Amino acid sequence: MKTLNPLNRLDIACFLRSQLYLAPVLLLFYQQNGLTIADFVLFQGIFQLTGIVFEIPCGYIADVISKKKVLILAFTCFFLRAVLWLSFSGIYIVLLGELFNALSRAFLSGVYDSYIYDYLKNENKTKRMLKECGRTNFAMSSGAMFAAIFSATLYAHYGTTVLLGLEFCLTLISILLLTSLPNPPSARPHAKTIKEKFIEIKDTTVTTIKNKNINVYILYSALLFSTTSLFCWCFQPLLKMSSAPVIMFSSIYVINHALRATFSYYVNKLKKFFGFNRLLVVTTFLCLYSFACMILSFYFKQPNVAFVCLIFVCIGIGFQLAFAIANINHIHDYALEETRATISSVNNMLQQTISGLSLICFKFVIAPDNETSGLSFASAFSLFGVFYMSLFIFLLYIIYQRSREPVK
Repeated sequence: MKTLNPLNRLDIACFLRSQLYLAPVLLLFYQQNGLTIADFVLFQGIFQLTGIVFEIPCGYIADVISKKKVLILAFTCFFLRAVLWLSFSGIYIVLLGELFNALSRAFLSGVYDSYIYDYLKNENKTKRMLKECGRTNFAMSSGAMFAAIFSATLYAHYGTTVLLGLEFCLTLISILLLTSLPNPPSARPHAKTIKEKFIEIKDTTVTTIKNKNINVYILYSALLFSTTSLFCWCFQPLLKMSSAPVIMFSSIYVINHALRATFSYYVNKLKKFFGFNRLLVVTTFLCLYSFACMILSFYFKQPNVAFVCLIFVCIGIGFQLAFAIANINHIHDYALEETRATISSVNNMLQQTISGLSLICFKFVIAPDNETSGLSFASAFSLFGVFYMSLFIFLLYIIYQRSREPVK
């Protein structure tokens, strides 16, 4: 029997780890533990920002020690979240579990693509980078979609304990699977002392930010990512406020991740069809269109209207993910060998920073539960839509101007 190659094993591990059975009803889990809808949005923003503290150091650790070990550490942090939430309850337990989740995301986001690149480089197949990254993201989205199909039914019959128990078992299996991966050779940073290591992290970050080939695209991708986070974390509050049945929570989660999986799988073809910059323009248009859908949904607060509008938003999110994967490939074209994971982490850090700030700001402009001070959700999305549209126009102008500059 033919054994699976390492990237196939990585994809299976990511598929298992991404079966987030609790995610479609996470708001309900929050409420069981004494948190409100406003708390739900606020804490997601806080933990997006918490992740940035670890994002670049995690990437640097992966460059220094082993990308395989950091992958295992990322999955272990998520495993500890399931252990904690299965064993205890309460507001502070929820917060500590989300901290483990933020650590897991920080370790994973800056290393999985670098591991893929190092493996392909060792096999002299770096031209497959975009395709393999797309497949790994396909595995992640497929896992989330698969879990969401059964999530609502399992929750209705057994509550959150069974959902967390499934995450516990599947994450443990995925960790064991990761231990069978090889450690492809990769360049190491040159710093020896602690001071030199911090200086190298700082220099790599500054160099990345100043690089005209990637800096605007990194910022643009981060802004698009932040809108996706805002949309996704408002799915459940919208459905809750629209008095939608629990099955709709699960269904929209399935559709979202089904589209994410599809766009991830075909990202190579999308890039070839549109081209890198045109793909960005199409994604921007769909992002602004998604703002309009969210405004409409929160204005009417009807379950059927919300459900249909969210399907259109999910299409925009799928394009955003496709551009994000294409941008990762673009970054690796300019990354230095010895700081590859660190540079990738700079990209992820900016995404987490803007996304976290966006969610926190959104929480403070909307009216709290049962209060009239502040904006309605529809008005808040209108305000944020205008803000993002202004930024997108400005950045597209910079990209257009740079594309007209003669090649030196």
